[in-house]
This record gives sequence, C-alpha cells and structure tokens, in this order.
Amino acid sequence: MEFPEGFAPPHLKNKVLRLLCALYRLKQAGLTWWNELNKSMRELDFKQLKTDAGLFIYKEGNQIVVAIIYVDNALFCGPSKAFIEKVKVAFMKRWECCDLGEAKEFLRMNIHRNGCHLHIDQHEYLEKVLERCGMINAKPARTPLPQGYQLEKNIAPINPELWT
Repeated sequence: MEFPEGFAPPHLKNKVLRLLCALYRLKQAGLTWWNELNKSMRELDFKQLKTDAGLFIYKEGNQIVVAIIYVDNALFCGPSKAFIEKVKVAFMKRWECCDLGEAKEFLRMNIHRNGCHLHIDQHEYLEKVLERCGMINAKPARTPLPQGYQLEKNIAPINPELWT
C-alpha cells in the first residue's frame, strides 16, 4: 500500500506500507467507523444536517464552520480562517489525520478562489469520464432547459428545520 497523501515522511517517499490488519474488508467496519465519527462530532458540538448525513455544522456565537465528511475525506469551510483552524485542531486531536492545507480539490471537484469568490468545477473529471466512455468528440445535445436560461437567487427565508 502506498502512503496516503500528506503522510509520507520525506525520507520514506519511495517506500510502501505493509498492512497488518485490513479493516476495510470487514463488512461492519464502515458502519463502526461512521458511528464513531458521529459520536465524536456530537462531542465536538457539531450538528448533523437532516438533509445530508455527511454535512456537519458547528456554531459558536456568530462563527460557523461546515464540515463535509465523505468516507475518509473531510473538508472544513467557513468565513473565518482562524476559527476553522481552531475547529480543525479539535477534530485532529480525536482523529489521526493530516491537514493538507487550503483545498484545491475535493471529491474530484476543483476549487478555485478569487478573493472572496469560490469557483467549483469538475472539468478534469468530466474529461476523464468522456475519454473512458469514448465520447471525447461527441456532439453536444440540448438540455431540457431553454437556451439562455438564467438562474434566480433564492430570496425566500431559509427553513430552520433543514439546519437541525
């Protein structure tokens, strides 16, 4: 097994790991891990969203951090970098993990920052899927939406039940 990204010490970059116990092959391992994660997130005062089990919200006063957990990947987001770091440190005390710094990619989504604006795309992933399916030179097809359709910003109040 290769070292996970961010865990390889510089002097061991050309080495591999030998697994003593293959947890991922046990049928109950995923559920056990998920239950332990939920327990530790509750202990850290995160609230799990009802609409998406992998989204957790942490609030302290007017500060907020959103944690996105998918299998063994975690992304912490929020408006205050210092507050995010504080929350990540608490999380990392409970879970053996490594901070890979500012996110550039997560779950095959590219993340680009321009000041306070975020741009998220899956361009590279889409190219790989098209290539794998032999559709690189395929002709475009219309979508069900009318040409030039512009999305409108939602100005309706947020349903508070979605955040509990």
